[in-house]
Order: sequence, then structure tokens, then C-alpha cells
Amino acid sequence: MIELHGNTTYARCIGCGQTYPLDWVRQRFDGDGLAPNCTACDEPVKTATISFGQMMPDDEMRRATALSRACDLFIAIGSSLVVWPAAGFPMMAKNAGARLVIINREPTEQDDLADLVIHDDIGEALGPFTGN
Repeated sequence: MIELHGNTTYARCIGCGQTYPLDWVRQRFDGDGLAPNCTACDEPVKTATISFGQMMPDDEMRRATALSRACDLFIAIGSSLVVWPAAGFPMMAKNAGARLVIINREPTEQDDLADLVIHDDIGEALGPFTGN
């Protein structure tokens, strides 16, 4: 799994990339109502997600490209597949000969390309495989 758009389990400085636990961010925010700045470079700290206008992470994009071209099975889980460039990876994998599975509550524009489409809540669809 590659986190192209980051995650919300920690925070990161948008300047130098230093990471912070969310409790640290919350404590500072609760203190004065302002989002904290990085202790190393004084740039803003936010959840470690990619926002519109931010560059996608180079290493993760290169890795996703290489793996998409080399995989036998590509599973797109819980994505509308409309936000590019990430939405191109399922098609890249399919064009390279992989089987494509899409698991999403709503239909996507790539459903026609998929070998298997499951329109269901991802928790419900994957629960038997994750023990939930």
C-alpha cells in the first residue's frame, strides 16, 4: 500500500516535513485557537494529507507508477477515481495486463474497465478479510 494523499494519523510541517503527533497539535490549538507552527522552521503544521495545490510526493508517485506497471492485481478501495494523477494508476495497471478490482460504494468512471466491481461499503466488503 502506498499513501499518495497522506493520512490523518499525524501532522507534518509544510515547510521542512518534520512530523508531529496529533496530540501536540491539539494542545497548541486548544491553547490559543491557532494552528501551530513548526518548531524547526516556523512554517505551518497540518495533518499529513495532501491538499489541493500541494505537490504529490515524488517518491510515492514513482513507486506507485512502478508497482502499477508490474502488478498482477490492482485493487482500488474506497476511491471515486476522479482525482488525478492518482486516478490513472488503475488504468495504468490494467493496460500493463493486471486484473482490476474496484471496491467503492458508488459507481466510478472506471467500472467498465474492471474485472470485478463491488458497490458496497468498504468495511462491509472487506470485513470478512480483516476480522471486523
